[in-house]
Amino acid sequence: MSPSSAATGSPRRGRSRWRRALDPPPPPPRTGLCAAWSHHAAELAVPIGASLQRWEENPSTWAMVQEQLLARLLPGIFLPPDLLGTAVHRALALGCALGGQLQSYHVIAGPSAAWVLLGGSPPAPAELLTSAHRDSILGATVRTARLHPHEVETIGGAPVTAPLRTAVDLLRFCPDRVAEPALRGLVDSGHVTEPEIRRRVARMGRHPGARTAKERVEELLGEHLPAA
Repeated sequence: MSPSSAATGSPRRGRSRWRRALDPPPPPPRTGLCAAWSHHAAELAVPIGASLQRWEENPSTWAMVQEQLLARLLPGIFLPPDLLGTAVHRALALGCALGGQLQSYHVIAGPSAAWVLLGGSPPAPAELLTSAHRDSILGATVRTARLHPHEVETIGGAPVTAPLRTAVDLLRFCPDRVAEPALRGLVDSGHVTEPEIRRRVARMGRHPGARTAKERVEELLGEHLPAA
């Protein structure tokens, strides 16, 4: 190798070093409430997380919830109801309430997904789906289930089961007092139609809760909602 070559190095190696110098730095690690879901969710969640309130569960607190002065997201974790006015706020509020328990694979589901879309009082317990493994979270039901991409929507960076999957899960797992108003709300608001629910239930095969859903679809949809 000539002295000039040793001093300058090969052109190819020089371009490689130049290319590495131009590469952007890696993104900073995700921190903050809802960051397990996405950076977008973490950014939007900042004012919601700052407004979370922790109260002791006692008769005075229960009365404040009944009077709609507080909304209970999880046991002992509350938010003023006027901060839950949109679907984005409701989805992120639940993520904020979960705090460090929130995992990237947690998907808002069942009555909680219906609440995100429709509003009203937060359901108790909250409900999450995970395709990884079942977790134990105080004040929440965590079900293990396989979710297809079309069964999950993103609201404010938070994953929520799509309306049709939400409706079917209500039929599969929730008591009438929870499932009936939520189903009616999803249909009346145009998020899903009665024929779509019936077709999905008919194709469920032997999935867990399929038999229950098939038995209840006529009872809950046929009696209270207009026929297709």
